[in-house]
Amino acid sequence: MKLLRSMTTIGAFTIGSRLMGFIREMLMASLLGAGAVSDAFIIALKLPSVFRRILAEGAMNAAFVPLFSGLLATKGEQKAKSFAEEILALLTLISLGLVVLAELFLPILMPLFVPGFKATPERMALAIEFSRLTFPFIFLISLTALYSGILNSYEKFAAVASSPMMGNIAVILTVYVLLWGTNTQAGYAFSIGILACGIVQLLWVIIPLARRGIVLSWVKPRWTSEVKRFFKLMAPAAAGSGVVQLSIFIDTLIASLLPAGGISYIHYADRLNQLPLSVLGTAVGTALLPLLSKKIRTGDIAGAEESQNLALEYTLLFTLPATLGLILLAEPLIKVTYEHHEFNSASTLPTARALMVLAAGLPAYVLIKIFTTSFFAREDTKTPVIIGILSVIANVLISLSLLKSLQHVGIALATAISAWMNAALSGIILWQRGAFQFNDRFRRFLPRVALSSFATSFWILALKKVSSEALESTFFSQFIALFVMVGGGIFGFFVLARLTGAFDLKDFQLQFRKDKNISGYDER
Repeated sequence: MKLLRSMTTIGAFTIGSRLMGFIREMLMASLLGAGAVSDAFIIALKLPSVFRRILAEGAMNAAFVPLFSGLLATKGEQKAKSFAEEILALLTLISLGLVVLAELFLPILMPLFVPGFKATPERMALAIEFSRLTFPFIFLISLTALYSGILNSYEKFAAVASSPMMGNIAVILTVYVLLWGTNTQAGYAFSIGILACGIVQLLWVIIPLARRGIVLSWVKPRWTSEVKRFFKLMAPAAAGSGVVQLSIFIDTLIASLLPAGGISYIHYADRLNQLPLSVLGTAVGTALLPLLSKKIRTGDIAGAEESQNLALEYTLLFTLPATLGLILLAEPLIKVTYEHHEFNSASTLPTARALMVLAAGLPAYVLIKIFTTSFFAREDTKTPVIIGILSVIANVLISLSLLKSLQHVGIALATAISAWMNAALSGIILWQRGAFQFNDRFRRFLPRVALSSFATSFWILALKKVSSEALESTFFSQFIALFVMVGGGIFGFFVLARLTGAFDLKDFQLQFRKDKNISGYDER
């Protein structure tokens, strides 16, 4: 498997997914704005997402994929399928139980989740009602994560990468049908849309497996050696993912203390920041984990190190221009994409400030994806937990210290700082263990990409100055100006990267060649 080709396949579909997700966010901003209703819906969206990432995505990526890939490589498809069926039975019971408990106790739990909403009973009541509609998403997406892990282990990435795109399309269509067909209020329409999203995503990954003849049957839960191994890996993995989600939860809890709109400012900014992060982070994490697991399992340590360095190089090459664009073009990005109908100009500047700060941590978020994958591939799920706990503590302390002076921007700044702390600690520990080190190729690449980034920042500022008048004109003129700034910035970066040698077109072409006698790796 060529790492770059797999990353590109995943990245291409993920771009489609994030673009549809971004259209969903634009629709949400237009219909809900930044106020009590949007704050309540964002909470209803975040709560099931927190549990989903702990129980589903965290466990599947850290525990299931390495074990399933290992069984597939060493003991065959039937043994791997039996293991998947055992996990399916347990995952169904756990996720269904969680949904039932949440539905019953939400009125008691919600004041604990967002204590700041007590001062605004309307926000509290809406958050409870919306959450009751969105919580079944946990069950659906947990099963989706299991089937996605199986597809990824077969190195069939397209269906998995495109399923979120189809889910976002389902949300958009559901909202339009309910708003214009039944006059349902916007907050309720979006909440029902999240439920539709889960159904569509699950079907989208089940069908390709069925076509391959892989249909999981319901079996009585059994405590086999593989299941024991899964839970041994899952417990710290879920805890590690839980630490990250705990950080998000605490951020939300702290943000609930802000005036109405504070949660929405951070959310809308984060969605823009997540656009490049999701594409790059998802692509590298999904492609790298099964590859590293197999290389390490077969003793190809040199190959594993080569793959890690390539992943780091390629992600930085695309992450750095995205970071520059989000920081330098934050205000026009927010203005053009969100400033419509219920989202007015008064919300643009505070959202842009949050985006600038969050974007400063973008390279760190991607580094965390790579380093965490390296731990998971070696079946070490404990170390990321310890690092995550330290990062959460730092995040909380910084957030609380900056809340009064910087308000929502202080929460965003704490998130970025704690991300860099997480990335630094992860990289240092891997290096100390001999599990990761920069090779000569990467050492040559780093100063070149740094020089390209430095020069690109001046180019983007020049484009911004030239486009300033158009940004105050009609929406069409604003869109064209934004397109020129973003497109011109990307083009300028890669021209400069080509001149400095950070970007080698021939090397990229080599990565996509299907000649198996070519390693796809050039010392440059």
